[in-house]
Amino acid sequence: MQLTYRGANYEYDIPTVDMIEGQAAGKYRGQDWNYRYPRHIPVPQKYGGANSTTKRDVQALRDVAAASAVAAVQSSPTVAEVAQVQRRHICSILDRRQQVAKAKGDERLMRLLEIEWKQMAC
Repeated sequence: MQLTYRGANYEYDIPTVDMIEGQAAGKYRGQDWNYRYPRHIPVPQKYGGANSTTKRDVQALRDVAAASAVAAVQSSPTVAEVAQVQRRHICSILDRRQQVAKAKGDERLMRLLEIEWKQMAC
């Protein structure tokens, strides 16, 4: 097919796709009409059969959900572990702030940080 765009002529070949007719989907003005599928894609089956894709998909989703729930239960930290990590993190921040206060020579900030250090029991 010869096409032109802004004065440039070019040839466009429409790619052909091998199609197959599916089952009758309905009627329009008395005529049956069918879905068309590319040949390399399998035609979907009716719902509810033994080989139904929806049943297999639902079962696969259940399997994945069960596996992830087991993995989540095994890998989730306890509240005590989280509290301990948080306490260590706060203590390390306090330690860094004390080092900076010493380097600046800020005695007032040093006293405040020592009070906070005692309250946190680091």
